[in-house]
Amino acid sequence: MSTNILLSFKPLFDSKWSIYHRLMLWTAISAIFYLATTSVDHTVQSTFNDKFNHLIAFGILSFLCHIAFQTHQSIKWAFALFGYGLLIELVQYFLPYREFSLLDLATDLLGIVLYLIIFHPIFNTLLDLPSVYYAKKP
Repeated sequence: MSTNILLSFKPLFDSKWSIYHRLMLWTAISAIFYLATTSVDHTVQSTFNDKFNHLIAFGILSFLCHIAFQTHQSIKWAFALFGYGLLIELVQYFLPYREFSLLDLATDLLGIVLYLIIFHPIFNTLLDLPSVYYAKKP
């Protein structure tokens, strides 16, 4: 049954929509960068909640990269996303109201790796792609 539900979404992942997939990706990247570099209004923040937010954000970014760059090797966009997470942490280091955190960076990496291990093979099935490291050329 879950396969039928997933297959109903298959037309949305068609490469003809890649311009919209990339637009969604850049919108998410911009929103995350804005949220990561603005001051936090509340002083008490749950560490678990913060790490969960990092995990979910980079899992979603991984999904968006996967569908936006179907003809690129997954390892390339995974490294690019990790570099983006590092960039955010470096920018936060220089902001007086934020701080650099290796734990945040590790959680970002965990979100990317979990996507690659769990969801990447599932969405490759929908994209008719091999579940290894790369997508076939159109």
